[in-house]
Amino acid sequence: MRKILKDLCLLMFIVILILPVEAVPGELSEFGNFTGGSGLNKTENASRNYFDSDSGLICIDAGKTVEYGEIISSDDLVEEITFLTDSPESELFPVWTADGEYILYTIERNQSDNLESYRIKADGSEIKRIGTGEGNLTGFSDLSLDGRDLVIIKSIDSQLDLYLASLENGTVIPVTSDPQISEGWGAWCRLGKKITYTQEPAGMPSQLWIVDRDGSNKTRLGTSENVGIGKDWCPLGLRVIYSAKDLKQADDLWVIDFYGTNQTQLTNTSYNEWNPSFSPDGKWIAYVSDEGGSPDIWLRDIEGNYRARITNNIGRIDSIPRWSPDGSEIVFAGHKPGNDSSIDLINSSDTVLISDLDASLINDLDFDPLNGSDIDQTNSSDIDPTGSSDNGSINVLNTATNNDSEIVIIKLLSAPHISPYPKITGVEVNPPEELLQEGNVTVSITVTNEGGNASEGNISVSFPGKEKIKRVEGTSSVVGVYSEGSLIQGKNGEIAAQYPLVELTEYEWGAGQEEILNVTVVPNNETEEIVFFVRAELKDKRTETYRRDPLLSADEDQQGLDVHKYLLKVR
Repeated sequence: MRKILKDLCLLMFIVILILPVEAVPGELSEFGNFTGGSGLNKTENASRNYFDSDSGLICIDAGKTVEYGEIISSDDLVEEITFLTDSPESELFPVWTADGEYILYTIERNQSDNLESYRIKADGSEIKRIGTGEGNLTGFSDLSLDGRDLVIIKSIDSQLDLYLASLENGTVIPVTSDPQISEGWGAWCRLGKKITYTQEPAGMPSQLWIVDRDGSNKTRLGTSENVGIGKDWCPLGLRVIYSAKDLKQADDLWVIDFYGTNQTQLTNTSYNEWNPSFSPDGKWIAYVSDEGGSPDIWLRDIEGNYRARITNNIGRIDSIPRWSPDGSEIVFAGHKPGNDSSIDLINSSDTVLISDLDASLINDLDFDPLNGSDIDQTNSSDIDPTGSSDNGSINVLNTATNNDSEIVIIKLLSAPHISPYPKITGVEVNPPEELLQEGNVTVSITVTNEGGNASEGNISVSFPGKEKIKRVEGTSSVVGVYSEGSLIQGKNGEIAAQYPLVELTEYEWGAGQEEILNVTVVPNNETEEIVFFVRAELKDKRTETYRRDPLLSADEDQQGLDVHKYLLKVR
C-alpha cells in the first residue's frame, strides 16, 4: 500500500508540473516588483520546503532570506582548477553533456558575432568542431536532462532569440521569434517541458519569462525587472533561481515558483550577486559576486550558513558556472594566469580565476564593458551584470575585452569540509519576571550545532555578581562548576576565576546536535539584579580552531571572550 501511495504522489507531482501556466488561475503577477516595490517579500505558503526524502533533493524555503553566513576557505571545497583549452581565441558558454563526459562550448574568432561550436572531453582531450547551431550563433545556454536538445541563442541585427538545437539530427527550430523583443539565455525545467528565459522589450528593463519547449504558453513570471542572463531550476523543478536588481540597483539572488508565486529574495547585501546555479542535489549555489571588489565565482549553501570565494580578483561579468551532472565539478569560461594548466588550491594561498579579463585590465578599466558607460571601479554597484544595453538587446558578447578566454573546470572535494557553527537558540529564565531575594532562579541555555561535526564544544554561563550556584544539570555527562579562585582557561592562558562559572562540555558534537545547560542560582543580597554572561563554542576537527557565538560583542567575560549579556531584576 505504501508503494502505491508513493507512486500516486509521484504521478500527481508530474501532472502538476507539466500543466501549462494558464492552468493555475489567479497566481501570476500577484506580488510586488522584484526591485523593491510594495509586497517585496510577500509570499504564500511561506513555510513550504521542497524536499524529497528518498532522493535527498532539497530546495530553498519559500519566503526565507538566507543570512550572510560565514566565509570559509576555498580549500574546504575545491581540490583543483584545470584549464582544458589554451588558444588565442575566446572559448565561451560551456555546457555539460548529460553523461558528464563532454563539454559543449563556442569559440569567438576575431571578435566575430558569429560563433563556432565545439565539443571537448572533460579531461581536455578530443577537441572537435561539431557545427551545432552555427550561423548567427550567439551562445549556448542549457542542455535538456535527456541530452537531446540544446537551448541556444542566435542574433540577427542585434535581435536575440531562443532556439532548440537537436544533438541527434542537427535540426534547429525557433522557440521565440518576436521581432520587437530580444529573448535569450534559457534554462530547462528538470522534466524538459518548460524553459525560463530573459526577455527584454525594446526600451524596457529585462524580465523573467517562461515558455513551453514548442514556443507556446509564453508567460511572464511575476513582475521582475532587470533580470540577469544566468538562471537555474531547483533540482525538483518547482522553483527558479535568478538575479534581479533591488532599489539600490544592486543585483541580488531571488527564487520564484514556476507558476509565478512565492517570489522570494535570497540575498540582500551591499554588493552584487548574479548568474546562480544549483548543485544537482540542491544543497549548494554557485554564483558570481563582486563582494571581493571584482566579479568572482562564489559558492554558498542554501541555508546561508557558509559561503566561499572560489576565484580571486579576476572575473568576467557574464560567467555562468555550470555543475557537472554528478555535482563533482563546475565548468566556466576563464582567463589562464601563467602557464600552469592545473592549480592545486590546497597548497596555494590564493584562489584562482575564471575570467577573460586580465588583472591589469581590471585595475585600469574605466568603462562598462556591457554598454560603454563610465564606471567607478571603487563602487561595485556600478557593475551591471544583467546584460542590458541601451538599444534593448541583451547581447552579452559586448562584455568581451580580449581573446584570452579558456574552458576551465573546478574539481570539488568529494567530501567538502564544513566547519561547525554554534548557535545559541534559547535562553530562558524561571521565574521569567522579577525574582525575590529569598528565591532562586534557573537559567536554561540551548545550543545547536548548525554546521559540520565538531571534535568538542562548550556552553559557558558565568555570574559576575557572584551569585551562589545551587544546582546544575545538562544533557552532556560533563558539566563543570568553577567557584571564585578556581583555575580556569582564559583567552591567553590559565587564570584564577574572579566569579562563578559553569561549563558544559560535549565531545564529538555532531551536525544538528542540540545540548542544554540548566543552572540554578541564589541571588546575592548585595545586588538588585542578576547579571549573567552566556557563550558557546565548537572546535573544528580539521583546523583545531574554535568558532564561537557570539562572534563579536561589546561585552567580555573574565576569560576575555565575547559574550551575550543578560539581566534579571531582583526585589
